[in-house]
Amino acid sequence: MATKEGGAITGEERIREYLTGVYGDVNNYDGKPTNSQIERTDALGRELEDVIKELDQLTTKQLPTINTGLQKKKLEPIQPMTQQQWEKMHQGNTGSQPGMMMGVRERD
Repeated sequence: MATKEGGAITGEERIREYLTGVYGDVNNYDGKPTNSQIERTDALGRELEDVIKELDQLTTKQLPTINTGLQKKKLEPIQPMTQQQWEKMHQGNTGSQPGMMMGVRERD
């Protein structure tokens, strides 16, 4: 996701925007996906896995310290949302199905 401040339009492109571009290219072409498009989706998949690992490290290493500080100030600790919670929250959205995001990550 884009992380620069300044509103919704920052010009910053991240995995979501790159994947949308590849999707549009594949969708608007009558032939089968090209080798470069397939390679691009593989690269984006690896990049996504790196982001997931980074988030996991953040939540396991830094979040306990952050939560201790919050509790000392009598504030609620941060509880990361699980993938199952996210999927349940997004069920029924137009065009999405339960477990759809897992299909994106589980390419093999």
